Amino acid sequence: MGARSVESLSCWLQQVTPSSSYLLLGLRSLASLAQAYDARLLQQALLSAIQERLRPYGVVRSDILVLDQVVLIGLTDCRLPTQFDKDLFLERCQAALCHEPVRCGSELILVNVVLAWVEASVDQPVCLSHLRSLASTIAFSEIKPQDGDQTRQDMALASRFFADMQDGKIALSFQPVVFVQNREHVLYYEALLRWDDADSGCQSGSCAPVVQAIERLHVTERLDASVLWSVVQLLERYPDIHLACNISPLSLQHGPWWRLLIAVLGNAPQLASRLTLEITETACVFDHKAAAKLLCTLRSLGCKVAIDDIGAGFNTLDLARQIRPHVIKIDKALVHQARHKDGIAALNSLVQTSCGISQYVIAEGIETELDFQLSVDAGVHAVQGYFIASPCVQPPWEGAEPLSVRDSFNPTHTNFALNRYSLKDQEQR
Repeated sequence: MGARSVESLSCWLQQVTPSSSYLLLGLRSLASLAQAYDARLLQQALLSAIQERLRPYGVVRSDILVLDQVVLIGLTDCRLPTQFDKDLFLERCQAALCHEPVRCGSELILVNVVLAWVEASVDQPVCLSHLRSLASTIAFSEIKPQDGDQTRQDMALASRFFADMQDGKIALSFQPVVFVQNREHVLYYEALLRWDDADSGCQSGSCAPVVQAIERLHVTERLDASVLWSVVQLLERYPDIHLACNISPLSLQHGPWWRLLIAVLGNAPQLASRLTLEITETACVFDHKAAAKLLCTLRSLGCKVAIDDIGAGFNTLDLARQIRPHVIKIDKALVHQARHKDGIAALNSLVQTSCGISQYVIAEGIETELDFQLSVDAGVHAVQGYFIASPCVQPPWEGAEPLSVRDSFNPTHTNFALNRYSLKDQEQR
């Protein structure tokens, strides 16, 4: 869906109807899915899922029109007066479409749809921002289609993970980031995933294999939204704690769930000021412009931004220079390489560069006294690792109990935004 198709769709919408609202739907990673599965069966399965899963929202088959790379759904009786109303509606539609895999023949396929609310009228041109955002999001998921066998392996692993998340089997663990001058002084606790699944390759407690699979499938938003909403609710429940959670750069594009979160945090500065978003360096290709714009918005609300795993080999140092994050975290590989004399210079150089960009520089992967001393000598402000403290599912603050991640795509799940802005309130208006 390139620039020409966006302009063509805009013109078409204004020609076919005097005034109406539409739900515009695109599918991420279509090229990868088409290589791994039967493309014709996949299209039929997706259309059947749209018709069945959006029926509770008043969508019927005659409302659905398949266009080039997108699906257009007429919303003739859907009157939502504010952007917040529309974003809640879009979030619920995305949850309805994506919370369960789509059955394609004998295969079960997780899909990630991108939704936009579009209004068309003769007098007022179609707002192109949503169309361009959707086109950009789809484009970045198609830059490097995956091998079919890899996609099927990733799908099996990710499907099992999200099924366990729905069942409350994915826990949060917490690891402190402490200052080097006083290890009793905690900068924040990083919320990490814990999945004890014998077949996942994650027995050690690390969820790296499944997170990598989720990124290759471009279904990161479901995971990141689920963890982030869970962390925000913890911050509301415990007003003295500071927490951080990981966000994939692939998720850093304005969408309904981000706008809902921004609306909530905008009215709760006491939450935003205690939240740090750690942008991981696990994806080598993402939309830098969209990411920087979103992160600047979050920073304006009081949130802290951390760039994670600097030095791992991708391109988030460029993002760091753009947004000037509160925190830069040095990848543990550089810390461990500094155990050998020829690796000390690289660590010192990156720490020095990072100190010129951010307020705090943190060394990760501190596993020995030597790691700690080398990091201190390099000039870091804080450290994190097993030598300091292991991640623990038992939160360290008083009265807290272990917490499982709540699936934000579960249609029956009432998230933090809906607690403050219910459908009942909408109906009364």
